[in-house]
Amino acid sequence: MERIQKTYIWDKNISWGKMIFLSGPRQVGKTTFARKALKKRKSENLYFNWDDPFVFRMYNKNPHFLTKYLAACGNRNPLAVFDEIHKIKNWKNIVKGIYDVYKDECQFLITGSARLEYFTKSGDSLAGRYFHYRMFPLGLSEAVGNLAEVMNDDSIFLKGNGKKLLKFISGKIKDKKADFTNWLEFGGFPEPFLKSSARFTLKWQRNYLTLLTREDIRELTRINDISGLEQLVLMLPGKTGSPLSINSLSEDLNVNYRTVFTWLEALKKIYLVFSIMPWTSKINRALKKEHKYYFYDWAVIKDKAINFENAVAVSLLRMVNRWNEYGMGDYGLRYIRDRNKKEVDFLIIKNGNPLLLIECKLHDSKLSQTGKRFSDILGVPYIQLVTDKDVLEAYKDDKYLISAPRFLYFTG
Repeated sequence: MERIQKTYIWDKNISWGKMIFLSGPRQVGKTTFARKALKKRKSENLYFNWDDPFVFRMYNKNPHFLTKYLAACGNRNPLAVFDEIHKIKNWKNIVKGIYDVYKDECQFLITGSARLEYFTKSGDSLAGRYFHYRMFPLGLSEAVGNLAEVMNDDSIFLKGNGKKLLKFISGKIKDKKADFTNWLEFGGFPEPFLKSSARFTLKWQRNYLTLLTREDIRELTRINDISGLEQLVLMLPGKTGSPLSINSLSEDLNVNYRTVFTWLEALKKIYLVFSIMPWTSKINRALKKEHKYYFYDWAVIKDKAINFENAVAVSLLRMVNRWNEYGMGDYGLRYIRDRNKKEVDFLIIKNGNPLLLIECKLHDSKLSQTGKRFSDILGVPYIQLVTDKDVLEAYKDDKYLISAPRFLYFTG
């Protein structure tokens, strides 16, 4: 299974001379990706899992241990992978020392989950030596095994480019309805997706949640009330996709506001959930505080409409993150909801300005009046995604009705 990161993180115009840090949720495929990259670069002997005590003992005995491995490597442009090194005490100093010695002899890929990203934000001992990338659950293009058609820039979404958008989508793909349905049901984590078994997926989800809450939470936070946090996790699927009231949660859980806020931040830190902020500029009477929360594993959501919205949220997050990592601009994902509870699910912004509105509908093949209104206010295109039929329709003023499988296939 190929991952979209292979198409850009090795770009010499960007990453040459830099270490590549690759983080993301546990079990999302980072190690598999690293091993495939090693095989392609004929550097299989340069994989070092620092969870293995032998690797750390080898380093302690000889900090220049990498020399003999590089000498035995058959590639003139080798890749060295350090997996889970961030679990080692003083790992930054270890990486800094090795990189400074060998940076002209090989490229380094450092992989890890929540802890790697957390530690890259806490200190500057490696400043200027690395670029940080993220790997998310499978996009639809990865799930069906075709990355060639993924859109690599935002040009087709610019106002007035409707013909370009329709041509790009209409001419290259038939509706991947069966693949899309499977992807929605089993989520984007490779193991349950490939198994495609409801029983396996349920057991995997339970084990995965226990791993995150009982291991990562304890190591990354000072939270002691794990049972209370787990109760919050059980409540969140029913609140996914709606502005989340922390005050309401604090009453339900019988804890104070600050505690719930801390728990939510912890769940984001371990890559269980992510949140998107509301967009307020130019929208009269817009809500300004409440975020919407989504799961990285959308398969935990059993309501079909919310499951669909959650999967789209992850897909759009993947896309804007990739464009940011490309260096194309400063992209973000937002939503719009005014005080009259009129809402559009997603707004992509670029450099602080609105770029594209996207709404998720299971069956509604008529354009939303709310979507059209917000599109006119912001002066940006509006796309309404539907799941029940293959449709590709354009309306005046850059408004579109598009089948979700068709659109998401191109987002990456």
